[in-house]
Amino acid sequence: MVEGSDDMPGAASDARRRWPEWAAYAACAWALAFAVVHLYWALGGTVGLPSGLTVSMNPALFAIDVLAVPLCVVGALLALSLIRPWGRLFPRRLLLACAWTVCALLIFHSVPTLIGDGLVIAGLRTGDLSVLERWSLFVYEPWFFTGGILYGAAARGYGRRSS
Repeated sequence: MVEGSDDMPGAASDARRRWPEWAAYAACAWALAFAVVHLYWALGGTVGLPSGLTVSMNPALFAIDVLAVPLCVVGALLALSLIRPWGRLFPRRLLLACAWTVCALLIFHSVPTLIGDGLVIAGLRTGDLSVLERWSLFVYEPWFFTGGILYGAAARGYGRRSS
């Protein structure tokens, strides 16, 4: 057997060593995908929106989409800065603080809705969910939660690396 092959213990340790890199790339991809979705919606696209809803019908949603695109691009660059050599241009504590902040914001954005609306769906709390609230529960909030987990994993990996 060749050292480092998939059936050797070395491959497992290599995978454990590389997980922060994969988490950062996944966080970058998450942010870029979100930027594309917001750009698509800002340009009038309707896929991923509840039936009959367009961003052009709501100036506040349009403003959110226009602001979200550059924020998502910055988020993608943040994720990459945790693993690419050019990230060393920035103070380590600043990158770590930014990554953990993004993680917290995304998770704190999603968890209340996931719990509250999930309780309604489970019949443990009374109420009816609108179509938009169902979209939020099953599409939007899991997306935010996933992003939070990815940024948290990337931040944890970055924080554990030696300076």
